[in-house]
Amino acid sequence: MIGVRRFGSGPPLVALHGFTLTGEQFASAGSFLRHTIIAPDLPGHGRNVDAPSHLTDVIEFVASTIEAVERPVPVVGYSQGGRLALTTALDRPEGISALVLISATAGIKDADERALRAHSDREMASQLATMTIDGFLDRWTSTGLTSTEHLEAEAYERDRSIRRQNSTHGLASALIGYGQGAQASLWHELEALPMPVLVMSGGRDEKYSFIADAMAREIPDAERVTLGGAGHNPLLDTPDQAYGAISDFLHRHR
Repeated sequence: MIGVRRFGSGPPLVALHGFTLTGEQFASAGSFLRHTIIAPDLPGHGRNVDAPSHLTDVIEFVASTIEAVERPVPVVGYSQGGRLALTTALDRPEGISALVLISATAGIKDADERALRAHSDREMASQLATMTIDGFLDRWTSTGLTSTEHLEAEAYERDRSIRRQNSTHGLASALIGYGQGAQASLWHELEALPMPVLVMSGGRDEKYSFIADAMAREIPDAERVTLGGAGHNPLLDTPDQAYGAISDFLHRHR
């Protein structure tokens, strides 16, 4: 499969990256987890820039990545990747042995709010068509949840180099195809998840910590971890603590 990156060694684990990143987001995971990390570039990103980005196609893409392992595997998803991991776990639960959701949501419950988000995503996609990738990344990573301004210089440059592997037209297709506005609410389905689930958020990310608390209450076999020093991306802000919590969880559910 094109654009699938592998890191580390050991039993397989599938990892799904966030918006504007690539599978390379998980390059350091091989140093923390005793697994072979299978990290695809999601449609519209990296080496899969031109892959179909409609939500149905993307779920099939993720499911095919999991099924290629030929055994149930743990799946880790960050933010956008967490939404896709959750959707796939509900649609194809037999392929997933354990699920880790980081800074993720089960979707936007209110239909009107979801329609507004879809409109906002389409507007941003239109703006992307007039921008360079660096221009968009300057905007995306400068403020709010997705800011990387707090990072040390080396971590900032490493993160930026991963994001630069993308193109504006690819990111636009991802926004329209499987942004939050394109995804139905999954809140009413959470109680059907059959596998153990780790729900993680950064303590400085109040919005997604609130969402994570609510999700953990609905999932039958959920564990909840909050990392106090982290924002929206605990894997980047506090990697030792984030991957340590994931490792402990996977060890208990292997």
